[in-house]
Amino acid sequence: MFKVEVLIEHPVQALDRGFSYLSKKPILTGIRVQVPFNHRQVVGYVLSVEEVDLTQKELEERDGFKYSYIYSVIDEAPLLNNELITLAHRMSKMTICPLIACFQAMLPGTLKPSTHKMVGIKTITCVRVINTGIPKTTKQQEAFRLLVEKGEMFLKDIPYSRSVIASLEKQGLVEVYNKEVQRDPYAGNNLKINNKITLTPLQTSVVEGVLETSQMISLIHGVTGSGKTEVYIALTKKMLEENKTVLMLVPEISLTPMMERVFKERFHDEVAIIHSRLSQGEKYDEYRRIKKGEARIVVGARSAIFAPVENLGLIIMDEEHDMSYKQDNTPRYHTLSIAKMRAEKNHAKIVLGSATPSVETYARAKKGIYSLFEMKQRINGKPLPYCEVVDMGNESRLGNYSLMSRRMKQRLQETLDKKEQAMILLNKRGYASFIKCESCNEPIRCPHCDVTLTYHKAENRLKCHLCEYFIPTPRTCPNCGSTHLKKIGYGTQKIEEELEKQYPEAHIIRFDFDTTRNKNTHLKLLKDFEEHKADIMLGTQMIAKGLDFSNVTFVGVLMADLSLMVPDFRASERTFQLLCQVAGRSGRGEKQGTVMIQTFNPEHYAIKAAVKQDYDAFFKEEIAFRKKAKYPPYCHLVSVIVQSRSPKNVHSIALDISQYLKDHLEKVRIIGPQSTFKMQDIYRERILIKYIESKPIYEQLSIIDDYYNRTRKGGVIVACDFNPYSTY
Repeated sequence: MFKVEVLIEHPVQALDRGFSYLSKKPILTGIRVQVPFNHRQVVGYVLSVEEVDLTQKELEERDGFKYSYIYSVIDEAPLLNNELITLAHRMSKMTICPLIACFQAMLPGTLKPSTHKMVGIKTITCVRVINTGIPKTTKQQEAFRLLVEKGEMFLKDIPYSRSVIASLEKQGLVEVYNKEVQRDPYAGNNLKINNKITLTPLQTSVVEGVLETSQMISLIHGVTGSGKTEVYIALTKKMLEENKTVLMLVPEISLTPMMERVFKERFHDEVAIIHSRLSQGEKYDEYRRIKKGEARIVVGARSAIFAPVENLGLIIMDEEHDMSYKQDNTPRYHTLSIAKMRAEKNHAKIVLGSATPSVETYARAKKGIYSLFEMKQRINGKPLPYCEVVDMGNESRLGNYSLMSRRMKQRLQETLDKKEQAMILLNKRGYASFIKCESCNEPIRCPHCDVTLTYHKAENRLKCHLCEYFIPTPRTCPNCGSTHLKKIGYGTQKIEEELEKQYPEAHIIRFDFDTTRNKNTHLKLLKDFEEHKADIMLGTQMIAKGLDFSNVTFVGVLMADLSLMVPDFRASERTFQLLCQVAGRSGRGEKQGTVMIQTFNPEHYAIKAAVKQDYDAFFKEEIAFRKKAKYPPYCHLVSVIVQSRSPKNVHSIALDISQYLKDHLEKVRIIGPQSTFKMQDIYRERILIKYIESKPIYEQLSIIDDYYNRTRKGGVIVACDFNPYSTY
């Protein structure tokens, strides 16, 4: 008999331990099992197995509780290798969250410990000849001749009835069987096979430098269009020659299909794809391919860092500065932190690439903690786009209250006249920001979140961009009953409408969350634009990342100040990064590109540096601000998030925690708790801690986490977010 410790599926602190069960047969660690728990059947994860000589009754007398037997074993083999199991334990301690939440983060949805329906291997019924002979009837003889000719056929493709095939099977002439079919997420995509890699002298120097440096982490700081992707390809080729595996990470794979395509065209079936737009079946099959060693390169978004590769040699994080590398729900990890753990374990290298690296990353590179490689020119000497700024304050004073300046309208028309393409960025989706009553002055708000509802004209509804709640657009004010409702602000839908009126001959593609939410719609829109079936691409920040269209010669940015208005210490950095990234979409072909940035703050250092594409100037200003205000890289940050359905309990416990931290921590700065914010009917307060020494922080936060999450005092949940990307 075997005593088995099982971690059950619920990611709550009170249940974050092994529960003991019995099994008559040995079970491998890491297998999923179905077990009885609290009068129902749940799925759990086997943590350890111990063979015992005692009977069930003797065990129960010794341990003081009744044992139950495991119902069933789900997996034939462990889902995670030993490296990932160890990583999950480290990650749980690093993020102060339940261990099961880390296991769940590592697995595709179909394989997570869960009682929900699980996807399995996809099969198709086939028929093949196994013997010679003469079938009894004419129809059977015809069918048999066809099968002899083909050798093997899918049952659905045989132009004879099932009864004919069944008769042949009974006569022992054919075999009917199920064959595994791979769900290929790239089926139907026309790939151009490209095995040739030609590097410039600078690219060759960077590749050699990365391979030769003794540092584990290298930063490639290369302007947009400098050829960083070719460096990634060359490094990957080198790893494969050494029989090592590669993780190629991008911020949002569904928005950067070009990286998928480039790797597939170069490395073919060696590449597996992992991202949120795959079906559950495709994710399941890709995961199994990786685990079996059939794919040595994994291209994917944040979760691909957990791919079960063996002999890992290289982790590449393209656009390393991007916010989506940080997960903002449990477990709240940063991809780079996990990459460091995996690289240390495998003696692998990490390459960070960006035209606008995060301030923290660049500071470490300048200090020598990371190796730094600069690529300051576009490939083949192509010039960076010419960039100009338009002061929208002047436009207003001259009587132009449109969201587009007269100069931008003129530039756009010139681009269209030359049969070239343009991209317009407005980082705000929807039609209008909100609807406001002119009688009582109240905006229409989401009942579940502390935000206004955004007007979407196409569906004629108001929608919450936090919880997806929506209502039909009202005719009267829900607060006072007045019919005097006014649409305030702009979104991509409204700009699309204005562009259609201004340029009736132009074909416009709107590329935002609303137009790309269905599977593969983003690929179709990008393909249409690449084939010049559209003249203007209008979009949110999604269009700033990783897109490469040779005929785009003009990029216009509307309301460049939007991200500056956010009350966050990274607001300037995000503004600079977004503007530089979107500017880099212009002039990537043979023609000179231009960029126009509209702003009410033309003298802000982030705007001025972005106009000149001058990262060094921006970094100098920003690092001085960070030093003065004591923000990263001059300290670490952790956010303590207190949440509950009761605003009163949230505020009371947030004050208690803040006071406890002040009493038990030294040499830290505690900010907050900030005012209560409601999202999805959950009230939240946040306490921000600036610190240098990690050990006392972890000690005290672990005590707080253990107390509140085990007792659930006041129905409150406490979460810790280390190095948060949002502090408001």
